[in-house]
Amino acid sequence: MAGTGAALSLDCPATLANECWKIPGYRYVTYDNSASTPCGVSSINGAPAGVCDRPNLKFTSWIINGRNVFSAPFNDGLDECGTPFLSDLAAVLNTWDPFGGNWTTATSDACAYHIRSRALPPTGTEYGVITTVDNDTSETITFAPAVVVVPDQFFRRITEVDCDGQTTVRWVNDAGATIPAPDPKQIVECSVQALPDARTSPTMRVRPRIKRYTGAVSAPNVDSLPADIQSVTLTVLAGAVRVQAAGSGSRNGGAPTAFTDDVTVPAGVTLTWGVDGDSYDLALDGSLLFTGTAAGADFLIHWTEHLYQDTD
Repeated sequence: MAGTGAALSLDCPATLANECWKIPGYRYVTYDNSASTPCGVSSINGAPAGVCDRPNLKFTSWIINGRNVFSAPFNDGLDECGTPFLSDLAAVLNTWDPFGGNWTTATSDACAYHIRSRALPPTGTEYGVITTVDNDTSETITFAPAVVVVPDQFFRRITEVDCDGQTTVRWVNDAGATIPAPDPKQIVECSVQALPDARTSPTMRVRPRIKRYTGAVSAPNVDSLPADIQSVTLTVLAGAVRVQAAGSGSRNGGAPTAFTDDVTVPAGVTLTWGVDGDSYDLALDGSLLFTGTAAGADFLIHWTEHLYQDTD
């Protein structure tokens, strides 16, 4: 077969490619113990109410994907208000969550301290109500979650050629408006089932603290400090300091009145309590009280606290 060859010409202008890209979305599930808040609703006998100091609870159900994940009711206790309470509840959730929500205590401007999951895909596991019964008062206490969803954000990358043979690339949003090119580190092709590109846990900061006490005064109970405490060090400069400790903090419904350990520490002694820093022991759990025994007492308390700041 013979003939003459000719260059193949394209209609112009023409679209060479029209590709779909996205910034993967995510969601957070949160629980709160402060009545009705943007991070969840806690209720007593069906009425929104703050919940604190519940040392003798029976956990009866946690509905996930429409089913109760508790194999049977069980008893546990939740500590005093603030992070002790929420840390206890987060530990229960991490024990029973079959989907690994990685529940942590977080803080935000909207809700102060609350419990938050890791970043989850925009759709998927549906976390529901936690139901408990106070064995001492027979009250039914529930925790209903709030869900914050950031959906997938879609874009199209359009490659075009004009009649002079010049190729250009432009980006449009899902409304068809031309926009600057998105950050290539954030986008994936629409067909890619990517994990959420969000923080898997709230921003974590370990902050050093130190205070000096003189005279017959007490430092605040470590268990009542508004953060997860990783380590505490006592240095007795002069006089003597009484150290009182009680395991599991305030599970009796308030600050302990009787301490398991009660020792007087003389001047020149330094003592430290701390966690090992792995993913299981994130904070000290228990009451720890330091009191100068006389007017001449002089001592330092320094500690590290683990803060979770939720800014998403």
